[in-house]
Amino acid sequence: MAGAALQIAFDGRVIKAGKSGVGVYAESLLNALASIDKKSVYKVLSHGVFKFRSRNFASVQTNVSIESHPFGDIWEQFYLPLYLKGKKVDVFHSPTFHIPFVSGRFKKVVTIHDLVSFRTPQTQPRRFTLYSRFMIRFAVGSADAIIVPSKTVKSELTGLLNVSPEILHVIPEAPRGMFRPVDKAACESVGRKYGLSDKFILTVGSIEPRKNIPSLIRAYSEMRKKGLTSRKLVICGSKGWMNEYERVMSLIGTLGIGDDIIFTGYVPDEDLPAVYTLADLFVYPSLYEGFGLPPLEAMACGCPVIASNCSAIPEIVREAGVLVDPLDIDGISEAMQRVLGDDALKGRLRAAGFARAREFSWERTAKETLKTYRAVLDR
Repeated sequence: MAGAALQIAFDGRVIKAGKSGVGVYAESLLNALASIDKKSVYKVLSHGVFKFRSRNFASVQTNVSIESHPFGDIWEQFYLPLYLKGKKVDVFHSPTFHIPFVSGRFKKVVTIHDLVSFRTPQTQPRRFTLYSRFMIRFAVGSADAIIVPSKTVKSELTGLLNVSPEILHVIPEAPRGMFRPVDKAACESVGRKYGLSDKFILTVGSIEPRKNIPSLIRAYSEMRKKGLTSRKLVICGSKGWMNEYERVMSLIGTLGIGDDIIFTGYVPDEDLPAVYTLADLFVYPSLYEGFGLPPLEAMACGCPVIASNCSAIPEIVREAGVLVDPLDIDGISEAMQRVLGDDALKGRLRAAGFARAREFSWERTAKETLKTYRAVLDR
């Protein structure tokens, strides 16, 4: 099938306003595929109409939300296979674990971004953990190929779920082209919008248990108590689940540092590069990631990075950032002090970050994904 035109269906229902990391992945991958593949026909299942530049891409509207249960699950398992068969689809790609379990003429490719529900189940609502465990087990057992963003997730799938390495394809994600240093005027405009100065410590991510915001706040509080920084701590992200936002606010009140922390809420894509550019330091103390895009986004914008030394984060960050134990409050605090107090170290981290971020590209991701589509058909 090398070079042949394919009939591909892609579940784009995760792409929506305020999209999560999976939505960013799906949208970025489709845009990159549209740039490199002018032969194959792509049918993108969606809630809205996407305006693709390539004529071989078409939006197929559906009113079935990916978050609709159980109606959406019934649609995925019964109507969707009939649709794929009727349209003579060669490959169906789901960017998340929602995939028809029944077999058909079409091949099934699924992207498994992480194994949060198996590795850190305490950071999710129990009902969602049980649901995602069930869906992931059946998805990996049903798929003809599984795309994972890191060697870490590949190892977890083979070790925890006994998945054959032969059907696993490690295809990293990438920071989007918009993530680059922003000019002074744009930075000032975004700074005014969110009440930001040109020197602050930044973290980006939804406020939920896995992101481990309390450890960062405690480490930051230690620095403030010792008079080691006058910078604000800026937290960019929407409220997540399990009342984590309320716990974070309670902790801030207990520590008495409410005036030193800025919550921006969800920041749209167009503003994020300026926020990264304005920041003096980016800290990412996540307890678990299957990949972890924010550190790479920060690097691409020239912001020095401190990140967790666990899960896939070291694999992605490597020597371009300072790695710390996410549960070691003193260690996080000392790392922040070291980076902020050493201009030479900050300069080395910026240079290494730029170089590391350039090693990833959505074009490369799209080429490897297209190669995976062809491989399942050849097999």
